[in-house]
Amino acid sequence: MGALIRATHLGPTLAVTALAGLLCVGFGVEWGTASVVVLAVFFHQTSVGISNDVIDSPRDTEAKRWEKPIPAGDLSLGLAWSVAGIAAVASLVLSFLVGPLVALAQAVFLAAGWLYNLGLKATVWSGACYAVGFGSLPVVVAYAAPSPQFPPVWVVVIAALLGLSAHFANVLPDLGTDRTQGVVGLPQVLGPRVVPGVLVVLTLISGVTLVVGAGSGSLLATVPAAVVAGGLGFFAAGASRKADPGPLPFQLSMAAALVLAIGLAWGLTTG
Repeated sequence: MGALIRATHLGPTLAVTALAGLLCVGFGVEWGTASVVVLAVFFHQTSVGISNDVIDSPRDTEAKRWEKPIPAGDLSLGLAWSVAGIAAVASLVLSFLVGPLVALAQAVFLAAGWLYNLGLKATVWSGACYAVGFGSLPVVVAYAAPSPQFPPVWVVVIAALLGLSAHFANVLPDLGTDRTQGVVGLPQVLGPRVVPGVLVVLTLISGVTLVVGAGSGSLLATVPAAVVAGGLGFFAAGASRKADPGPLPFQLSMAAALVLAIGLAWGLTTG
């Protein structure tokens, strides 16, 4: 069970689940419905996380990433595939119980994650998977609201930018290994000198979009969120320039995303 939990990429899974919860607050989703939406997103992230470990297991073994449960022999491929598939189905079924449009948006979100795992991570389209996937999250939530409708474009833009930030920060520790294994996604093409600057720019654009999009009535919520997130983005960029950045840039980027999500939820309720 511990190995299975590790394969879900628990930290990112819980962070994205928390983002879904904050968006539910912002869009005024009723608590009963919100709990189903949040659970569906949790299962979605579980499916994508485990499938990532399964598909990457040959490369992880080659790179001697023994902290991963499958290369370490702590988790069988059969069990991992089964759980990933069941979690994907559970995510879609729960979403459909909320509404067909919720299920459709969830399917787009899920497809983006699986397509990334199945091979687009090794191409310049890797960033598009994150942008489309995370951009779909507010759509999932907005269609679950009491008055279902497509969310404001600026909300979708922020979510997509946060997804790109997470993508760039997540791959930083493995840039060198990825290139030797033929994984040449967008961050690998840009290289370690450019990626830190991109992280800062994406966070700053997200903050500005939040402040402008939410409007003058939400400045008390959005401006502090944008400032704090921008600071975290700078720290993430600085940490990423170390010889061995480890998980810190990704953790800081996810913290920035959560701060912006709090500002976004507050801004949606007060704007």
